[in-house]
Amino acid sequence: MQPLLDRIDREGHFAIVRLAKAWPEIVGETIARRTEIVSLKFHTAVVKVSGAMWIQELSLMKSQILARVTDQIGDDVVRELRFVKGTLSRRERPKLRTVPRAARKSIELPELKDPELRKAFERLIEAWGRAPR
Repeated sequence: MQPLLDRIDREGHFAIVRLAKAWPEIVGETIARRTEIVSLKFHTAVVKVSGAMWIQELSLMKSQILARVTDQIGDDVVRELRFVKGTLSRRERPKLRTVPRAARKSIELPELKDPELRKAFERLIEAWGRAPR
């Protein structure tokens, strides 16, 4: 298949596809979930990253990642990596599971002589009962 793609793609336009497919294997699942290949121009791959902390970590690992890219793809497609911060378009959102709400126990107020103070406590307890948990 590769010789056929090489004949069709003489200018290397499919290189970004090969890089995007190999990316999870190159960097590992944890990093792949937080990154996304954006473009490949002039032998520089632009990688969108979910946060600044990850940009710093990946910058420290840049030479190792480039070596793995060269080993995996096998040619001189990527010579440089540029990390940019952004929102990932393909990020999988975890499915939230519904958790049944436990009934809150009623609170018995002590004997309060001041009617305004008692009303204030009752409103507070009512608001507490409506509050999300």
